Amino acid sequence: MSGTEAVALATRAADSAVAEAGGGLRIGIDVGGTFTKAVAIRPVPFELIAEAVVPTSHEHGFGVTAGVAAALEQLLGGLGERAAEVELVAFSTTQAMNALLEGDVPRVGVIGLGAKPDLRKSRKRTKVGTVGLAPGRDLETEHAFLDLTRGLDEGAARAAVERLAAAGCEAVAVSGAFAVEAPEHELRVAELAAAAGLPACCGHQLSGAYGLETRTVSATVNAAILPAIERTAGVVEESIAESGLDVPLLVLRGDAGAMDIEAFRRRPSFTVGSGPAAGVAAALHQVGVADAVVVEVGGTSTNVSVVSGGRPLVRSIKVMGRPTAIRSIDSWVVGVAGGSIVRLGRRGVSGIGPRSAHGAGLPYACFAAPSDLAGCRAATVAPLPGDRDDYAVVDGPGGRFAVTATCAANALGVVPAGAHCAASRDAALAAFAALGERRRSDGAAMARAALDAAVEQIEVTVREAVRSAGVGGDSPIIALGGAGEVIVPELCGRGRRRFVTPEHAEVLASVGAAMTLIRVELERSARATGPDERRRLVAEAELACVEAGAAPGTITVETAYDAEAGILRAIAVGAVALESGAADRSPLEATELRDIAVAALRPGDGAIEAIAETDLFSAYATARGGPERRAAIVDRLGGVVFAGPVTALVSDRGEAFADELAAAVDASSLNLGLGSLLPRVTMACGSQVLDLSDARSRDDLLAAARAAVAATDGIAVAAVRR
Repeated sequence: MSGTEAVALATRAADSAVAEAGGGLRIGIDVGGTFTKAVAIRPVPFELIAEAVVPTSHEHGFGVTAGVAAALEQLLGGLGERAAEVELVAFSTTQAMNALLEGDVPRVGVIGLGAKPDLRKSRKRTKVGTVGLAPGRDLETEHAFLDLTRGLDEGAARAAVERLAAAGCEAVAVSGAFAVEAPEHELRVAELAAAAGLPACCGHQLSGAYGLETRTVSATVNAAILPAIERTAGVVEESIAESGLDVPLLVLRGDAGAMDIEAFRRRPSFTVGSGPAAGVAAALHQVGVADAVVVEVGGTSTNVSVVSGGRPLVRSIKVMGRPTAIRSIDSWVVGVAGGSIVRLGRRGVSGIGPRSAHGAGLPYACFAAPSDLAGCRAATVAPLPGDRDDYAVVDGPGGRFAVTATCAANALGVVPAGAHCAASRDAALAAFAALGERRRSDGAAMARAALDAAVEQIEVTVREAVRSAGVGGDSPIIALGGAGEVIVPELCGRGRRRFVTPEHAEVLASVGAAMTLIRVELERSARATGPDERRRLVAEAELACVEAGAAPGTITVETAYDAEAGILRAIAVGAVALESGAADRSPLEATELRDIAVAALRPGDGAIEAIAETDLFSAYATARGGPERRAAIVDRLGGVVFAGPVTALVSDRGEAFADELAAAVDASSLNLGLGSLLPRVTMACGSQVLDLSDARSRDDLLAAARAAVAATDGIAVAAVRR
């Protein structure tokens, strides 16, 4: 890259000299529903340098982000002079997930756009209605529709925004038919909403795929999180600036990809699953299992993820059965965890959660001094407006305290000595004795019922997740999170499973964020900034990001031109592949890639042939004369993007590729009389891996493929199969 200055901030050092020196430090911050945890690590060789854990600040004026500032201040104080070695801050958060899980979202205005002759369909497909999120908690929407047949009437658009604001909407989602191809009207309406003080997002910003209803639901969910995330982004940036750090800030996405802080502001829904992704990533890098169940027990929710063949599944999430364009690690979320509050019925414990002590702004009873609970009395409350009024609290000399699953574990004496959630057993027993007195029951029996209720909910989810993924029932369970070292042994005792607790399990999500994210910045002196120059620099940035350890498919690149300095700049962000062993990978030679393809295809005595090679991917296939042709697409780091039988393997550039893919899709489609069943298509282009298998029509599939190849000058490759 002559004439190009490259700065690569990588998960591991790029050469042996840097590796021996240990490289710089990285900070990872994970905002959970209960605790905000920050760590400073040295990636190679791995070393946990410092850590800080503070309660997540739900009741602070700045919301949960105040905890980020406190954790960062505490961490940097512990680092002392070594703070100057920090090269990157990485951030993961369950804020978006918990907002949806607990239903803590504002009313959202949805502005649909359409034109004749599709007005009726567009109006219907942009009307979201009420979206159920949690028991008694819904995402409420208000709908407005603009007819674009004669163009955008800005007066009508402003009136629609005003009406939505008057109806109590605090954010706006704008979604229009065919906006993927022509997004200008969506963008303008979003600008008008923002000018009126309402955070807004557009459907085409969440997905470039066709499907108006999916884009609308995705934009609605995204808009519901915008107000809180804007505060989060601002405070995190300010905290880093005030700390004196002048380093990049990256955010982990739910699919284990990466984005910068501005992308986080625009698309916060992409962080749904961010916390679980960070924990699973660190567990995979540290434990290196092939098949396992990762159970991360926090304070508000528990995340269950299944690792099969060394990697977890990543898929599009659904909200109350409605598909969205939001990609996330396949994490099964249970609304119960260490901080979940016990619920009481007429005869005793009726359940637990989903409201947590931290969400309710109450301390745990077990963390109180026993004197604070002397003579305490039990009561039931609705922690927040709209909640059920059966959540258990105790009132004593020290104030009001929530009775939680962690309290139950401490009361029963099942918390290991020195565990992160170890607390006062006497205080926990006093709280449950008060519950027992209220329900004329034994306090210890109620503690056992409460802990069993928590474990049973998680156990049901683990069984369902394992069955869905098809892994063995004897796969070990990896325990993460502060309460994991209590809940997981209880869970494994029921199913006689083996459990594994990695090092630093209570802060492993923070470690995962710090280890996983990668940033590369390239600069070039340039007089021209046309599409060709930008494409070339983007390709160089993608390649540099892969060489630094990022998996193709996780990489995004943004470019900017500094006219005064005459500098064209590209910033690429990506992440280490979410699979065992990925943290130690480096770019491989052609012979090594071929060996990996052979292992994936298992051709027996048959030969394989190289079909295509790009900067970042290589494609191979078994001999054409075989009865069933198989193909593999392997990335530069040795990750197998696709392996399996194919009806066609297409590779070419630009329109030639699009034409060949169209012919392959037509030849591989099944005619069902009233319609055709499209083949499944996996495509690698530039640094991106696209699964086009969910396309609703041939035209949608081919339009998405054309859009991808239009963004690069390089060769694209696609595996087509029935």
